[in-house]
Amino acid sequence: MTDARARHAALVRIRALQETKRKLEEWKLADFTRRARAVADAEARTIAALNADGPLKGLFVESGARRLESLARQRRSLEAATERQGEAVRAEARREKVAGILEQEAARRVEEERRRREDLAILESFLAGRDPEGAGTSAPGASLGQAPAPSLVTDRARRGGGTP
Repeated sequence: MTDARARHAALVRIRALQETKRKLEEWKLADFTRRARAVADAEARTIAALNADGPLKGLFVESGARRLESLARQRRSLEAATERQGEAVRAEARREKVAGILEQEAARRVEEERRRREDLAILESFLAGRDPEGAGTSAPGASLGQAPAPSLVTDRARRGGGTP
């Protein structure tokens, strides 16, 4: 595997990991939001119970007030945690986006490398199929990055002028 392909494969894995991390942070945010709603509902039920007309009205005012204070502290704590978690979600989304950009760049480089190899193969096959007496040609099968193989036959011998 070439360096570009290995880098692309690694970036694909990193992007998948970043996506998973972002989803995890979103789930945490949803949990904080759900818990904050539950606290708000508990506050509403406690207020409704304190305001309800009934034979026991006024007996549980002090405990109801303590409960409301506790719920208010929980709500403030959850609101702060939700805000921090929202920032964590945004940070993970940014990291995922950067990983995606890097992955696309690596994919582009892999494609460029593939095209370059194809072009070199076409050029080598073209040069390998040329007339051996042509100027500047290399021996059949020689690659572009290699020097031409030494020939045992000199130009004079090819023209019929004798042995080397």
